[in-house]
Amino acid sequence: MSKKGIDWVNTLKKFVDSKQQRTAQEIDDETDQLFLDYIEQARKKEQEEDPSYKKIPKFFQKASVTNENQLSFRVRQEARTRFLNHKTGEILDKEDLEKLWTELKNNISPPDDKKERINYNSFLTIASQLPIKCRHFFSASTFLKFDRDEYGRIDIVAFFHSIVRKVNLFQTRIQISLYDSIGNGYLREKDLENYIFELIPTFPQLEKLDQNFYPFYVITAVRKFFFFLDSKRTGRIYIKDMLTSPILAELYELRQEKLTLEELGQNWFSKQSALKVYERYLKLDNDHNGLLSKQELSKYSWGLTDIFIDRVFEEYQTFEGEMDYKTFLDFVLAMENKKSQQAIQYFWRILNVYHKPAIDSFVINMFFRPIIQKLEHKDKFGFNVEDVKDEIFDMAKPAISTAITLTDLQNCGQGDIIISMLIDAKAFYEYDQRESGQLLEVEEYEEF
Repeated sequence: MSKKGIDWVNTLKKFVDSKQQRTAQEIDDETDQLFLDYIEQARKKEQEEDPSYKKIPKFFQKASVTNENQLSFRVRQEARTRFLNHKTGEILDKEDLEKLWTELKNNISPPDDKKERINYNSFLTIASQLPIKCRHFFSASTFLKFDRDEYGRIDIVAFFHSIVRKVNLFQTRIQISLYDSIGNGYLREKDLENYIFELIPTFPQLEKLDQNFYPFYVITAVRKFFFFLDSKRTGRIYIKDMLTSPILAELYELRQEKLTLEELGQNWFSKQSALKVYERYLKLDNDHNGLLSKQELSKYSWGLTDIFIDRVFEEYQTFEGEMDYKTFLDFVLAMENKKSQQAIQYFWRILNVYHKPAIDSFVINMFFRPIIQKLEHKDKFGFNVEDVKDEIFDMAKPAISTAITLTDLQNCGQGDIIISMLIDAKAFYEYDQRESGQLLEVEEYEEF
């Protein structure tokens, strides 16, 4: 055998030996890195080969993947899926958490004052006895985030709860990211629909939900996310916004085995709430064509004025002049959450008839006169437009004394009351009579 052949054999042997000495974890890490490197190389090559990149400004972003090479796109998808699945393996499971808690209990630091606390030495000892994937929770900076007593000890219950919260957050982020089909850090409406659809069977509070109602439940749930997290109507919700939003926490309450009827009634995502909204829509739909006309929507509440209903249909999406279920859900969310910034913005589009930076006395008169007319039909007299106008301006505290802006409504703290006074005769009357406690009586068929 030639010297060249011997060198080749030895080289190959060394290579094989080096691979055998590596752990499975290291091999997986290298595989993931190779995929990520391939993606980056493909992106750079595409930029170099496509002459349009030299002409298009740097702020240009492709709107979709429809024109991309399908093979390259599928490779990127596969790489992301493998990467996220690999990250899933790094999440602490129930067994890991139980072991961590046991180690915390077994390493309580002196003095023995019946307080379950550990000092920094015990903190490091526990870290050394746990699997590698647990150790990043035991950094010095993490220890210093917790309140320490006179002996330099931290409370193990508070520390453990913080770990559980981080694990749940990390797990949720990965689960949601798997539905990010493009990989840009946000979910489109269809992505979120798929995510919620597959969550339904996993929630105890939804186990009795009729499968025929699944599509309507999904639409109902998705609309709340988009109403509050996509106020600019971009058609996308960033995952980081979902994770920090109380809306996701409200959805995940349905994982609990036991919730009171009151809690379920207050949760938009519960079976009871979803059916209530859908049944209300069906009840309003008198002609059973699946859409709501202006006349049908006006039956939502007796106090709503015609000018308000007209403006809703002018500003928000309709189909041949009628409202579909999704647009109705936005309407309900705005009506039920008038204090929120998103709802105030929703109503601002309606009140801002002339699409100017602010509304003035003329617009207020335009909306309030129908309120007076409705009340007079109920034999409620004595309301003066000028007096109410002055009160509204006093409540709004506008920066410009003669006009009210969206910012004024959002910052005055009484934007919800001002909106109700201008769109709902019943709400205005009850506000006006708040001290006497007198309510406006309406026939049962006039209210749902």
